[in-house]
Formats: sequence, C-alpha cells, structure tokens
Amino acid sequence: MAKTKWILLFATFVSSCLSLATLIVAFCTPNWVVSEATEPLAQANSEVQYGLFSGSLTRYFLVTPVYYDLTVICLYEHNVCVYSCQTDEAKREKEVHDLMTGSKPDICPIATSRIIKLHSTAKDSIQGFDASTEGEDKSVESTDEFINAGLWLATVIFLGIATAFSGTSASFSIINVLFNPVEPIFSVFGLYIWNGIAIGATLLTMILWGALFEDSITTNISITDTLTSEAPYSSEGLASLGYSYWILFMPLVFHGGNIGLLLWRQYEINKEPPETTIDVDKSDLTVIMY
Repeated sequence: MAKTKWILLFATFVSSCLSLATLIVAFCTPNWVVSEATEPLAQANSEVQYGLFSGSLTRYFLVTPVYYDLTVICLYEHNVCVYSCQTDEAKREKEVHDLMTGSKPDICPIATSRIIKLHSTAKDSIQGFDASTEGEDKSVESTDEFINAGLWLATVIFLGIATAFSGTSASFSIINVLFNPVEPIFSVFGLYIWNGIAIGATLLTMILWGALFEDSITTNISITDTLTSEAPYSSEGLASLGYSYWILFMPLVFHGGNIGLLLWRQYEINKEPPETTIDVDKSDLTVIMY
C-alpha cells in the first residue's frame, strides 16, 4: 500500500513536468495564429504565422518567396498591439503611430537570416516594395482592427502564472515523494492548490486569447500589410488558431489528472484498516501487577 501511494505521487511529478514542458513550448513557439493575406497583384497569398511575441511573414513576388520577421509592439496608452516587420524598437513604435494616423510606414526589411539569391530584376522590385502599394483606401479610422493590448497582456500574464505553478506543482510533488513535509501548504494538501491554480490560469489563457481572436484577429491579423491605409492586403476570414494555442488543452488534462491521482491516493489511505488498539480496563486490579 505504501508503494502504491509513492507511485501515485511520483506520477503527479511526471505529469507536472510534462505540463511544464508543454506550457514552455506554447510560450516560445510562433504558431498561435496562422493566416494568409490576399493581394490582387501578388502571384500567391502572403503567409503569416506568429506567437505571443514574434512570427514571420512570407510575401510572394514573381513566384519567389521573400521572408520578413515580425515582432509584437504594444502602445498601452492607446491600448493597441501590432506585429511589426521592423527590426528596431524605435522604428516599431514609429510604425504603429504611422498606422494609427494613416501615414505611410517604412519599408519592411527582409529577414537577414533567410535572404535568398534572386535575379537582379526581381531583387530590385522586392527591395522597392513597401506596404504603400496602390490600391483601395483602407485608412484606419479607429483602433478596432488592432490587437487589444489589454487582452494580449492578460494572456501573457496568465500563461506565465500557469507555467510558474506548473513548475511549483512539479517541485512539491518530488518533495513529497522524497520527504514528508509537516506544513500543510508544502504537503499533499498544497498539491491540490498548485494544480488547481495551474488549471485555472491555463483556462483563462485560452479564454482570453480566444476572445482576442474572435474580437479582432479574425477580421485583421494586425500586421503592417493589413493595417496600412493604402495597401489592398486583407486577411478577413483567413486566420486560424495554431498548434501553440491548441496544445494548452494538454496542461488542463495533466493537472486535472494530477488531482484525480491525489484523490485516488486519498481513497487508498481511507480504505486501509484502522490500527488495532488495545483497551485496558483500569478497574481490573490485576493490571497493577504489571
């Protein structure tokens, strides 16, 4: 019976480690949103993917893919976030201001790590291209098409909380395997709390990003091309949630399973027969002899 209880606690440690790894993957991978952006003159739709902090954009010119890096930039005083193609923080802030006022943004620099050799004519056309391609006027009159900075920040915070408490759950699970803490918060009782917080924070992360996706990203993925007032790029109805979002179901399963394992362990403890006690009749004078 003691071995069974030990195995159940160790199983919660393994499950918490798997959850922690999954949350870190979600944090770091650029696949929270996958989309395309259409443009009448392009040979193919642009391809976009990004995570919470960065991503990539692929444009097609003369059937040649050209790659750009995307980095999130938020102006909290305006409650807006944009995935900018600029490589410098000051330029990203300027780009957001330009997009908000309908001004022409700077040319997007090609991703240095993915520059490919092109024919001189194609290369000249690419370097000269910016988001100001002639087309229908799409001036941004409000911030509705931008990513809501409050929802984005809340998503990051709750994902951070989920990651922290997943690690806490793993740490105290192994502590309870190796030792027998006296303080309730450090004992098995505390594992219910850590796992519960990890579940709640992960669930809130999914709800917040899902709300953000439905609120604005389905209409506009908030990159330079789709926000520029003079560019005909559109992503409406083309965006979908990527695997970096959907894998968040796994921590819910892992930590929910941990609580189930802890309840199973408690059940095993409760069904053990009580210790045998010997009642001594103190009125029996023969006891005095011993």
